[in-house]
Amino acid sequence: MKFKNKNHQALFTHESNKLNRHDNVRMAVLYLLTADVRLWNASKHHIRKGSIDLDSIRIKNTNLKAYTLLCVAKDIACDTCYLSLHDLADTDIITAKMFGTITTAIGIRRYGLDRNKRINEKENENA
Repeated sequence: MKFKNKNHQALFTHESNKLNRHDNVRMAVLYLLTADVRLWNASKHHIRKGSIDLDSIRIKNTNLKAYTLLCVAKDIACDTCYLSLHDLADTDIITAKMFGTITTAIGIRRYGLDRNKRINEKENENA
């Protein structure tokens, strides 16, 4: 899997072991929430008994990145439409690195952790 950095990877790995790693939606949401330190600090207290209460997460004095990642997490988990395809294509809103984070989360949601990992390994072999 592609991670923002080693801190993101370590945090996601540690926290994912506390949840059902076969729940693709929760893993995708957790992946997004752990991708930004401010977002994670606002989110970590809303993960209880294997569930993530996205509606209770309030991010104060935040940047656009944390807000965008939270919106994508809600879109994945709650079938909302905070971000449009137009937003995803806008490089002023979504940087290339953030786009990679979002597409990885979509891959986790669609294929799960194990299959997404294998897909990324095959992409790296073919590159």
